[in-house]
Amino acid sequence: CEAVGVSNYGPIQLQKFSERMKERDVPFAIAQVQYSLLTARNNEILDSCNDAGCRLISYSPLCLGLLSGKYDLDNLPRAGNPRRQLFRELLPGAQPLLGTLKAVAKEVNKTPSQVAINWAICKGTVPIPGARNLAQAEENLGAVGWSLSNAAVEELDVASAGVKKKMIENIFSVK
Repeated sequence: CEAVGVSNYGPIQLQKFSERMKERDVPFAIAQVQYSLLTARNNEILDSCNDAGCRLISYSPLCLGLLSGKYDLDNLPRAGNPRRQLFRELLPGAQPLLGTLKAVAKEVNKTPSQVAINWAICKGTVPIPGARNLAQAEENLGAVGWSLSNAAVEELDVASAGVKKKMIENIFSVK
């Protein structure tokens, strides 16, 4: 094969997999993991990908829509939607980050979604945001063709690091 990729591998698994592929002369090209301003261990997983020489594909860069700026404690996903309880748990601790995200978005004349996706691009990942409709897909396209300043990326990194309760990790990528 030309190359291989993995999904939901944690940093330790990535390292082991990379070593095995090197032993077999099989190029390791892609690692797809959940990666956003609200996921834990971002630097660790990105460093592991860089060490392995593979590209990180970041799924859910909008953290299931929580980083879109469309939700708050008074406006949660509808009853019965599993995101409702998750957002109820995450939103209180995410307020400083969301405030920073909105401020940066205003400063660069973009939406919070576009800034969150562009942040993932600036970190060296290939984000694959979801979209439920054409308007969301078009909004997501506004994340490309420009870059956040290094200062804005750092400001978002600091705000992200300050969030105590992060998005739950995929159980397969904890190692």
